[in-house]
Amino acid sequence: MLGRDMVSGFGAGIAVALVVSVILIEALPFEFSAIVALPVGLLAGIGTGVLVARRYEQVDRSTRALFDGSAGFGYTVVLLVAARYVGRLGLRSIVTFQRLLVAAVVVALLTAMASWLFARSAVAGR
Repeated sequence: MLGRDMVSGFGAGIAVALVVSVILIEALPFEFSAIVALPVGLLAGIGTGVLVARRYEQVDRSTRALFDGSAGFGYTVVLLVAARYVGRLGLRSIVTFQRLLVAAVVVALLTAMASWLFARSAVAGR
């Protein structure tokens, strides 16, 4: 395994864990739905991270771009939530949920496009 597949797998695992947990918390009708949703999201994220890291070199470039874009989404959410949590930076009022989501989607799209273009130029350069 190379460094890129591990980084992409870990980031994709973060993104899947976040998305699955949030969807289950919102979908389950009982009050303590996080007790069920967080472990399920964590297991889904671990499974996705392992799958992406193991299959990264074996898939085509558009699937790699999808993996890298989802990793960019996961890392952006973690980074912005951490920046919001640290009170000394003064970002608590600037980084709202909507801005966080928009920034994460934009970074995911830019990461996927850059990955796809990089793979395209690497294939053309051979």
